[in-house]
Amino acid sequence: MAVLQLIRGGDEGTQYTLEGEQVVVGRHPSCEIVLQSGVVSRRHAQILESHGTFYIEDLRSRNGTYVNDELISGRLELQEGDEIRLCDVVLVFVFSPSKLIATGDDKSKEDVAQTLEVNQADVLGLSGSIEESRIYIPQEVDAAVSVDENFDSSTAIRKVSSWDQDSSSVDPNVKLRAILEITQALSRELKVEKVLPKMLTTLFNIFPQAEQGFVLLRDSDSNKLKVKASRARGEQKADNVAVSMTVVRHAMQTGEAILSKNVSDDSRFKKSTALSRMHIRSIMCVPMVTPEENGIGVIQIVTRDEQSAFSEEDLELLMSLASQAAMAVENARLHEEDLVRREMDRDLGFASQVQLGFLPKSRPKIDGYEFSDFYEAALSVGGDYFDYIQLPGGRIALAIGDVAGKGVPAALLMARLYSSTRFQLLTSSTVEEAVSGLNEEISSSGLGHRFITFALMVIDPKIHEMTIVNAGHLAPLLRHADGTVEAIGTESSSLPLGIVPDLQYQSSTQNLELGDTVIAFTDGVTEVMNGEKEIYGQKRLSELFSSLPGDIQQVIDGIVHQTEDFADGVNTRDDTCMIGVCRSNR
Repeated sequence: MAVLQLIRGGDEGTQYTLEGEQVVVGRHPSCEIVLQSGVVSRRHAQILESHGTFYIEDLRSRNGTYVNDELISGRLELQEGDEIRLCDVVLVFVFSPSKLIATGDDKSKEDVAQTLEVNQADVLGLSGSIEESRIYIPQEVDAAVSVDENFDSSTAIRKVSSWDQDSSSVDPNVKLRAILEITQALSRELKVEKVLPKMLTTLFNIFPQAEQGFVLLRDSDSNKLKVKASRARGEQKADNVAVSMTVVRHAMQTGEAILSKNVSDDSRFKKSTALSRMHIRSIMCVPMVTPEENGIGVIQIVTRDEQSAFSEEDLELLMSLASQAAMAVENARLHEEDLVRREMDRDLGFASQVQLGFLPKSRPKIDGYEFSDFYEAALSVGGDYFDYIQLPGGRIALAIGDVAGKGVPAALLMARLYSSTRFQLLTSSTVEEAVSGLNEEISSSGLGHRFITFALMVIDPKIHEMTIVNAGHLAPLLRHADGTVEAIGTESSSLPLGIVPDLQYQSSTQNLELGDTVIAFTDGVTEVMNGEKEIYGQKRLSELFSSLPGDIQQVIDGIVHQTEDFADGVNTRDDTCMIGVCRSNR
């Protein structure tokens, strides 16, 4: 097990366990490690584990990720004691947690045994009745450490068999041991389909007169009760149990346990054909209720033996056991949900890595031009896209797009857009023909009624000219050397990709003078919203763009900082993407 320990920029000494194959670090609440720093990117970096080796990778963060004061590029293997710096936050990678300060969570087996002894004492009289006490048995106790080494199932069966059915009380030791038995039996299981049969087996050991029993659980999808487990003693068939829905519905609706010592003489069951047909003598039906008082099902056991009717003491015991069983079932359900969530998170983490792989790893290097960009998905994966594509003749294409929607569907279409754009540009004779072909391909892709706003800017550095084709995207902004800002390519803008299959797109051209700067962006920039529900808007963006320094990296960073300050902690609802180019004399 490895951990990251915070040493500067927060609550120093905080330890984050690195669990799973991917741990994302950032300030967004969805990250596995959430850092409370305004300058850390929402999804800043990730720690990857493979066969016991840990790697760190920057997720295209705004300010980069440093290991031992060296800016990392790509994936870097972590070593014991490496210092990881994310802006003003510094963490140390520790592969041997024994070197960290002990947290006090670890206990010896002797400590556990003592804890169990105290719990027994509490239940036996120091904390009130059985119903008021809760027993906690850690799942990690060795089989050698038992609550009572002289206690086993057969002892419980004999003692239950020796109960005086006419007595007014039950030996509290027997009651305690019964609860401990079912608690121990259920605490080791984390799957509902295994918890329920084990629960019935334990109940049949505790109640030797029980001949048939079943568990009904509420189905979360249909909200109906379904038989999830049944058991019968001897040669009886477990799938032929007597289910009286009148009894079950009453137990579920009222939360009350039901006992009938003699069904045939009980007026409540005169109309129950199921019970009379099965010749049931005595019945107990108890609702299973979670600590949050949610009814999740019922337990019912019956007997045909006229000499062994269930008593009120039996019902009291079954109620105590049902509460333990309800918690076990609920824990199993939560565990299964957690496994599904972890699997989904793992898949999304992998999808995020794949998507980041589509984005450019480096920026173009062209004499007289400087490039910069920024990308951040609102979720693990997103639908925003940008790319640099080298074309024949020294030209360079800057592409930016925004797929309608977010999440996995948008990310899949973004991946399609990435490959199709490159194919069309490299196989078409003109830029207009390339975008028209891209539109036809997206329209016929069978990916549903999704559209893509898209802008393509092709720079010819030999003549300092930019050709622009705009498919329904926000118009790129051009800032001249004197600070004036204007939208470009608006005269040829047309519909987004994927709406009209045979649409022929047109282009416009723009000369790039020395000092001219062009930025293109998605609506995740202009539609940032603050706590007062105000939209940042293109007017603020143009004014800010006009006042920022000439360096393109400072332009992109300045816009990111300004929009984040404007949002003031309000979670971004959309993906964010920017791409920029400046003609300089460098």
